[in-house]
Amino acid sequence: MPFLLAGLALLVFAYFGLKAFARMKPQEAKKWSRAILGAGAILVGGLMTLRGLAVLGVPVIGFGMGLIGVAFGLRPKPGANRGGQGGSAPTAPGAMTRREALEILGLEEGAAEEDIRAAYRAQMKRNHPDTGGSPALARRIQEARDLLLR
Repeated sequence: MPFLLAGLALLVFAYFGLKAFARMKPQEAKKWSRAILGAGAILVGGLMTLRGLAVLGVPVIGFGMGLIGVAFGLRPKPGANRGGQGGSAPTAPGAMTRREALEILGLEEGAAEEDIRAAYRAQMKRNHPDTGGSPALARRIQEARDLLLR
């Protein structure tokens, strides 16, 4: 009987949880999906560790903690833990040529100011860090716009 009540409570919880999940905004749903998956990974990793599979369980726990951290905004700083490898060095102001700027924005020589602004907006919609784009690429797009609007 206790298992039947626990199963019924789990079904009711799942029903209302999924109903609330369906009404969430996509960003909020992504956040909670990561948090729930992270908690599940921590639980599975903990069970694996308790069963003597610490070699597999500890990395799974770390993965779960990372998911929860990302879900609640605890992201590492760009370039952290890379040991100086990978990534790109910051570019000096003015290092971009006009030709490169036109190429980045997908424009041709002689583009009007409104064309430059429209191309910039379109590129930033696709490549903004808040929508999964690269911060480095967003900086290059801004640098290209600034260079062309001088």
